[in-house]
Amino acid sequence: MDIKILITGPPRCGKSTLISKLLEYYRKEKDYVIYGFLTPEIRESGNRIGFDVVDIHTGKSSQLARAGDFKTKFKVGKYYVLVNEFEKYIEDRLNLEGKIPDLILIDEIGKMELFSIKFQNFIKRIFSLNIPILATMGLRLNHPLINYLVNLPSVKILHLTKENFQILFDKVRSLIS
Repeated sequence: MDIKILITGPPRCGKSTLISKLLEYYRKEKDYVIYGFLTPEIRESGNRIGFDVVDIHTGKSSQLARAGDFKTKFKVGKYYVLVNEFEKYIEDRLNLEGKIPDLILIDEIGKMELFSIKFQNFIKRIFSLNIPILATMGLRLNHPLINYLVNLPSVKILHLTKENFQILFDKVRSLIS
């Protein structure tokens, strides 16, 4: 089974930046076919108003969470998680039926994403595949799926800090060749 790498670390330590740089490396240097998604912040007039989910392969995006008044019971801080939109994204974009990418990249397995049962099932399914996976996850998440993932024999957990960014970049490149 191919290696599965989970990058963890405190908020704002550079997890998403690391994933983006590794995505660029594997696309340009290795010409990998990569599936998965990024979760960039969405800003308006310099203020963060939410997060989107952007498909790595197609570039298409959907809303993941927004600040404001939304009719959903799912909330993290000031952000309402738009679980129905996220699950539609998962159904439409993350269907790997018949496709075998060189790498699956997930930014991130976090509180917002874990509200979705479809996402949890998707993560369990891809972690059983013989495909390398690189994902970020929250540092202190207490969730059955996280417990399941960290106990898989193919999973390697790497802890990112602002000081070891380049070291982890190089380590991931050596682990996923």
